[in-house]
Amino acid sequence: MPTSATRLLVIDDEAVLRGLLRDMLSACGYEADVAEDGAAGLARYQARPYRAVITDLLMPGMNGFEVVAALRTMDPQVRVIMLTGSAPELAAGRARESGITLLHKPIALGDLKAAVDAACRG
Repeated sequence: MPTSATRLLVIDDEAVLRGLLRDMLSACGYEADVAEDGAAGLARYQARPYRAVITDLLMPGMNGFEVVAALRTMDPQVRVIMLTGSAPELAAGRARESGITLLHKPIALGDLKAAVDAACRG
């Protein structure tokens, strides 16, 4: 069961989606900070630990896999949920091999909650 102390980081270049994800996570009992791109997300993660990170796959600058690689240099055990509007098999396979949960947009609240609950338990 999530507690208010369970903090998550959402990294997505779409402002509307960042806000929606923060609201969805709040409805599930989580607290979330948001970042508009990979560099900002990495800076937030470096300043404060998070239980899990939710990142978009396709963003300007750093893509989701580059964000995950950088996060794992800071914390090899970081749990990541990656979001994508279109995931070719290559991205899906790479996510599986990297231990990343991949969710497809549009994201159902139940799917998001299940993925976050699993990441926070692990």
